[in-house]
Amino acid sequence: MSTPRVRKLNLISLAVLELLDEEEMHPYEMQQRLRDRGRDRLIKLTAGTLYHAVDRLEKLGLVEAVETSRQGRLPERTVYTITEEGRDAFAERLREMVSTPEDEFSEFPLALAFLHTLDREEAVARLTWRAALLEAAVAAEDVMAARLRDSGVEPLYYLDLTWQITSKRAQLDWIRTLVGQLESGAMNWPTAARVPPPASPDPASPRSGENGGAAATEGKVG
Repeated sequence: MSTPRVRKLNLISLAVLELLDEEEMHPYEMQQRLRDRGRDRLIKLTAGTLYHAVDRLEKLGLVEAVETSRQGRLPERTVYTITEEGRDAFAERLREMVSTPEDEFSEFPLALAFLHTLDREEAVARLTWRAALLEAAVAAEDVMAARLRDSGVEPLYYLDLTWQITSKRAQLDWIRTLVGQLESGAMNWPTAARVPPPASPDPASPRSGENGGAAATEGKVG
């Protein structure tokens, strides 16, 4: 069982510890490095959240400042390093994350629990729209993975990307199956929707902006 200090490590804190395990650096450099490595696809990365994470890690004794410098009129930059306690905490949390599944609370499963409150036709339209966006995302990530592979990057270093592609493909297959069941009538549905339809054409609906949605999808892939 992880210690209370380890359980306080959120995703951005772990990303910071991984960087500092490689070399000392200041938060601005951390932010650039995380973006370069595509970590912003996995964590909510802003300057504010990053600096807050570094400050929190320092208070926990998992990182420490080694140097503070100023260049001209620029703000002071503090360079940080990971402590031995930080390395131990990172390794402990990583082992736990890899081995133990946890419930991840997201919007879509809850939306599915409420889906029956929509009209069947609108439920089909909304799910079809989501499937189109997922398909575009998978296509874009396939291109990204191919570029990494062609540039000689070992698959070990983009396992997160291949996991996301596989996960989204599974979601896409599941949604397409559900849409087929709804369209064929194989799944029972309430005769009257509890949620009223939009009062005016909804730009997010594939029925009101199908051509525009296709263009947006093509733009994402390209």
